[in-house]
Amino acid sequence: MSKIDWDFLIEEWKSANKWFLVLAFFSFILSQIFSVFRVDLFFQKAGVHLSFWSNARLYLLGMFYNFFIPGGVGGDAYKVYALHKEFKQPIKTLTSAVFFDRLIGLCAICILICLGVFFIPIPIDLWIKVVAVAVGAISILAGPKILGLIFPRFKAIFYPTLFYSFIIQGFQIGTIVLSLLATHPEDNLLVYTLIFLASSILSIVSFAGIGIRETVFYYAATYLDFNPDVAAGIALNFSIITLITSLFGVIYLFKKIKY
Repeated sequence: MSKIDWDFLIEEWKSANKWFLVLAFFSFILSQIFSVFRVDLFFQKAGVHLSFWSNARLYLLGMFYNFFIPGGVGGDAYKVYALHKEFKQPIKTLTSAVFFDRLIGLCAICILICLGVFFIPIPIDLWIKVVAVAVGAISILAGPKILGLIFPRFKAIFYPTLFYSFIIQGFQIGTIVLSLLATHPEDNLLVYTLIFLASSILSIVSFAGIGIRETVFYYAATYLDFNPDVAAGIALNFSIITLITSLFGVIYLFKKIKY
């Protein structure tokens, strides 16, 4: 973060197409709506049945905790606590539901990276591309069996939740692409997309990705001979959008969620 040219970024934001930035924000909101639908499938299998709005409010509060607690798991822990208190379901079952909700998202990201590598316009040996695509395809086919061995309760919803995960990542990629179109529409969208997916995995270990995501974008762009300040700025846009959305969750720190 310290290497970012902030004067450059401020000028970029001033000259950006604001409509694209607004669309980027709404694309992120849509990704979170589908995230609510996805986690609801896991909650149902765990014996917890919530209305969409109750689930959305809990999810929003979880986003708030995730953003401001290191590691991005504070919101997950709160969900387990709140649902156990309300529905008396075993903590192990609820923890598994929340864990596998995250895991299926990571699976989707890894699969998209494996498939995307085949089309990335940078020098990579063909055999590496073929292996990456094969790993992605095998993951899709073997996923239910692996999940069934670990936790049979969730085996039946592997494909529905994976489908939701692809939609979620699609909208989040849309956030990145629209942010890039707002400032630098001529840059390589696919490469930025793959960098974003990689940063999404690494961002788990930081405050909602702040710092890690920008660093990944910065150094990946340097390696690929892109403008690192532009790359870091796109990542920072995503973090700011996440922050703004997460702040709405503070409402439910003071207003009880009705289940």
